[in-house]
Amino acid sequence: MTKFHIAFGVFLIGLTFALDSLASQTTPDVSPCAVTKPAQEAVKPAPKVAPTPVKQLAGRIILVDAGHGGTDPGAMRSGVEEKDINLDVSLMLRDKLKDLGATVDMTRDTDVFIPLPDRLAHSNNTCPDLFLSVHVNAVKKAEISGIETYYFDDRSKPLADGVLKTLSVRLHENAKWSHSRDLFVLNGNRVPATLAEIGYITNSATRAKLRTTAYQDKVASALADSVVTYLATPGAEHGCVLTS
Repeated sequence: MTKFHIAFGVFLIGLTFALDSLASQTTPDVSPCAVTKPAQEAVKPAPKVAPTPVKQLAGRIILVDAGHGGTDPGAMRSGVEEKDINLDVSLMLRDKLKDLGATVDMTRDTDVFIPLPDRLAHSNNTCPDLFLSVHVNAVKKAEISGIETYYFDDRSKPLADGVLKTLSVRLHENAKWSHSRDLFVLNGNRVPATLAEIGYITNSATRAKLRTTAYQDKVASALADSVVTYLATPGAEHGCVLTS
């Protein structure tokens, strides 16, 4: 072998070494099985769900009686008629009772005259859990104010007492009395029944409040709460008394 051949062989070996070294520096050592993982998105919090309102009166039937109506205006003072206040409050009460899950019936839901015997018959024929009549009071002495409720028999007394207490506390009015009285829609009513006098139209301050939507809503809320409280009482009477 000549010196030329030996030199050329050494040259080839050096060239091969240099190429291998260069390849190792420029080619990344990537495993054929390596997989790039996508970046994980930030976990979004679950949307807040509003709690389902408690239907405290689910399955209950309440008959609301808006006193007077139509050709019977009830008590009147300074152009204000009782029948209108009674109806406004009763309609608000209906909506609040429905929101609580109750089925609500009304003796009237418009400005129409309903005879007293028809109101009583309506209650006895449908047999609701409770009968609640809404009225506004009137007397000669304009300074008198306060809340009154009436019932006929002992079966209805706890209902009337509860309505009086809740109305007087929530409305910041004097709780005058809860009395037994022989009123047409109460005497002979087969379900627990009360008539609530929610204020005196003859008292100028009370009359001014009773004309406002805000105060009427407050009265309706108190009446609805009194129904809830009464029916939540263990052993509370409700529905028709069976007759032979």
